[in-house]
Parts: sequence; C-alpha cells; structure tokens
Amino acid sequence: MSNATLSRIIQRNEEDANRTAANVMLITFAIFSVIHIFNLAGIFVIDKPVMTVAYCISAVLLLLPKLLNKVCGTSAKYLKYLYVLFADLFLLVITSSLTYHVVVIYAYPIAIAGLYFSQKLTKLSTAGTMIVTVAGQFIAFFIGRNNDHNFQTIDKLVIFGVLPRMLTLLSFAALLLLLTKRTSKLLSDDADNYEQLLSSNQEMICGFATLVENRDENTGGHIKRTSIYAELLSRELQRTGQYSDIITDEFIECLAMVAPLHDIGKISIPDSILCKPGKLTNEEFDIMKSHSARGGEILKEIFSNSADENYKKMAYEVARYHHEKWNGRGYPEGLSETDIPLSARIMAVADVFDAVSEKRCYRDAMPLEECFNIISEGSGRDFDPVLVEAFLNIRETIEEVRKATHKKNDVCAK
Repeated sequence: MSNATLSRIIQRNEEDANRTAANVMLITFAIFSVIHIFNLAGIFVIDKPVMTVAYCISAVLLLLPKLLNKVCGTSAKYLKYLYVLFADLFLLVITSSLTYHVVVIYAYPIAIAGLYFSQKLTKLSTAGTMIVTVAGQFIAFFIGRNNDHNFQTIDKLVIFGVLPRMLTLLSFAALLLLLTKRTSKLLSDDADNYEQLLSSNQEMICGFATLVENRDENTGGHIKRTSIYAELLSRELQRTGQYSDIITDEFIECLAMVAPLHDIGKISIPDSILCKPGKLTNEEFDIMKSHSARGGEILKEIFSNSADENYKKMAYEVARYHHEKWNGRGYPEGLSETDIPLSARIMAVADVFDAVSEKRCYRDAMPLEECFNIISEGSGRDFDPVLVEAFLNIRETIEEVRKATHKKNDVCAK
C-alpha cells in the first residue's frame, strides 16, 4: 500500500469529519440556545447574567467551525485541532460557570476528536479535556460558582467531583482509543484493497498500451514521453496554484496512469493508413481522426465494470478529447475552452509537442526551438493559455526528459 493512497483516504475522512464536527457543534449551539431561553423565562434557575456570558462565549466557539469550513475549506489540515480546542474551551466555560451535573458534556471534546479516527488527536483531546475539566471545577470553586453544596471544601471537591470525572473520562477515552485503533486498521485494509485494484488497472493499461505499440512502432515512445510531459505539466500547474479546484495529487496520479491510453483508438485504424509513408488523403485523414472517438468508446467498454469511477472517467476524456482545440476547431465534437476536460487539454499540449519534436518517416524532427514556438503560438487558439505558460515554464525539464527518452532509430507513425 502506498503512503499516497492511505493519505488520500485519511484526507477524505478528515474533510467529512470537519463537516460533521461543524454540524454537531451547530446542533449543540441550538440546544444551548433553547436552554438559555428557558433560563431567561424562569424555567431554570441558573444565574441569568452568568448564563448570558457563558452563552455568548459558547456561541462564538460553537459557530466558528461552520464559518471556518467555508472560509478555509474542509481540507485544511489544522481544522481538526481547532475544533477540538473549541470543544475544550466550550467545556471550560460550562464547568467554570454553570453546573457540575451535566456529566455527558465532559466527554464532548473527546467525542469530537473521535470523528477523525486519529489516535494522536484522541490522546491530545483526552489530555486537554482532563485539564480543562479540573481547571473548570477549581475556577468555579474559587469564584463562588460552586453549584453543588456537597463540594464546599477542596478535599470534597477533589474526592467527589474531580476524581470521579477523571475516571469517567479515562474510561470513555480508553474505549474511544480502542475503536479508533480498530477503525484505523479497517481503513488500512481498505487502502490495501484499493491499491491492489489500482495495480491491476495499471497492468491492464500497460497491456493495452503495448497493443498500440506493437501496431505502430513509434507510438510506444510517444506513449512514454507524452505521459511524462502530461504529469510534469500537471505538477507545474499545481505548484503555481492554477486550476487548484481540480488539480490535486489524486488528479495527477490518475492522469499519469491513464495518459498512456490516449491513442488506444489507433488499434481500430487500418495499417494502410496508420503506417502510410506519406501524406494522408482527406478520406484517410477522416478515418485517422476517428481514433479519438473510438478510443473513448473502447475504454468505456473496457472499464465499465472493473475500474474506479475517476480513472474510468479520465481515461475516457483523455482518449476522446485530446484533439479538441481551445478555439473549438478540433475533433471529434468541436468543444472549446473550458468545455474541454482539463485532463484532455493537458494531454493535447503534451501530444502535439511530442508529435512535432520527433522524427517521422515523411519528415525530420523539428528543431526544439520551433517546437516550443508551435506550442507558444497555439496559446488561445489550439491550447489553453494557462497550460501553455506552465509548459514553457518547465522547458528545461521537458528538454531533459526528451533527451533521456529519445529514440534515435527512424520509425513510422501517424
């Protein structure tokens, strides 16, 4: 199992846990609001000014998670620590100003931590909860907010108040740690199964790419180089923050896996056209163009039952749409601009650069300067301008990759 796979699963759980924690704290605020209203109406007998202060402070602590999820996004790694901290501070407000008898509230921060299936966070939350629970009881005692007349002295407070709550919290924390450990193991097992699925898909992809390579000798080198170019371009976009809502580690990993299949449709093109040592006629070119649409259909059929949904979708997009153009004059559908899937737009840049920089039986490889000029001049016409800028930014890396993977023998391909 790769660390990337497990990290991705954990990240997805944390994002969901951040949303859940915010919702739980919102519900807590709603319940506290009802209690506050009942107290103002005289149904409860809690000191009204103290209750109002506690309510206002708690409102901030309990409503902040919803706001932070929207402002920072649920993927922010530090949110889980903030939400446990807010829960501990809320507990401190309750224990120091209101009552000792709401026992369930003492487990509140630990329960919030439990949403994340993190043993480290659960331990931190347990320690923090125990500290604020003890501190809250002593603060209440010394400021005269001791609502339990059985705890009138320090020794009774410790024996009948602090110690029982510490034992209760430790018992609850121990149970939660065991559940967290079990859940972590299940997540790890699921990640292993997912990794095995990805490995099987990769073997299948390599097999299909080999089929294309056997029919069209040049395509093998083309497959390797374009896959590397596409991954490098994706990482540069990620580094500069372009399309940050789309380009994630998972997106890049997925694209690197399916990129070798972008020309899979060529297995349906007759040899007389695929390996013709000269210019194609209009009729032959129309047949050649059908490889993109055919490739999409082939992959849709192949991955219909066996592939992860994200991989299946991206494989289809890369194969079908990598010949679409930014200005809408490409094929097979004449899509334009951002209607073209980003994966296919990235593949288009990698595909064209490799096509013009490699030797064909009917022409020599173009000079690299001219190849990069073709990409540059295609900005806003053939290619997404953002992608062109990123590609030119990594020109030196592209040149190094081409040099390392370049095949010197003359080959024939379309």
